[in-house]
Amino acid sequence: MNEFIALDFETANGKPASVCSVGMVKVKDNLMTETFYTLVNPETYFSKGNISVHGIKAEDVEEAPLFPEVYQHMLDFIGELPVVAHFARFDMNVLHASIERYGLEMPTLRYFCSCNMARKTVKNHSYSLKNMMAYYNLDFHGHHHALNDAKASAMITVRLLKSYPSLDEYLKKNRYYLSSMKNKSSKRAQLDRYNKDLASVKSSVSEFDMTHPFHGKSIAITGTLHMKRKDIVQYIVDHGGTFEPDINEPVDVFIFGKQKSGKPSKKETIIKNKIASGHEILLLSDDKLQQLITFYQ
Repeated sequence: MNEFIALDFETANGKPASVCSVGMVKVKDNLMTETFYTLVNPETYFSKGNISVHGIKAEDVEEAPLFPEVYQHMLDFIGELPVVAHFARFDMNVLHASIERYGLEMPTLRYFCSCNMARKTVKNHSYSLKNMMAYYNLDFHGHHHALNDAKASAMITVRLLKSYPSLDEYLKKNRYYLSSMKNKSSKRAQLDRYNKDLASVKSSVSEFDMTHPFHGKSIAITGTLHMKRKDIVQYIVDHGGTFEPDINEPVDVFIFGKQKSGKPSKKETIIKNKIASGHEILLLSDDKLQQLITFYQ
């Protein structure tokens, strides 16, 4: 019997330890049996960018509980079950940093990522919550509401698990532990949020050019390019490709731009090492990217 908890956090600003809402869903035998949702007073400021994402403002959480109180209820709700989140690195970083901020006991909590699970299991032009819900012909309302996003992650996971003997079998090779996470800086958390937002970019077209070299490909990016990163990701998904923020996952195309240091980035070095060891990855410089875009206009 597959049992797990789907989790989603929203934060007040770019710092990971600024939880302003949390949503959880308990799944047993492929059914959502319980839900948990609360606003949280983050005891810090709200940035305009984050408010524009989830709509929660400082005045909304004035009477809300603080994280230490909410955390105890979270632990009771989770119990011994594994936790899943979509783009889990962001949510687990938020949880880890919040626990450390208040000096709470760090649990040995198993978790996995429904976004990574989708990438390993099915072929889709985008693996964002919205696009994976669309892939399974499911309704999705209230994106960036913590409980709705947790429900979406749960529904996606239930369907993905049909491709595996059991959740336990999947977790044998694809589990992580919260207690093993290193404390990341707020800059890392901001980058995780940025990548999560990029991964959620959806196609603006209904039909794709099947001959385009990005169609059906997983594409990673590094460096400064001639277009804004979000515009490039939009171009990728509009041509049937998938933006891949994590180069530890399979990558078909690697786009690289200029680095401030003038030297290859860490990502570029890792990709070139993969190519040297036999991986088939197309390297695409910014100049070549411009030529490709011009050619297909």
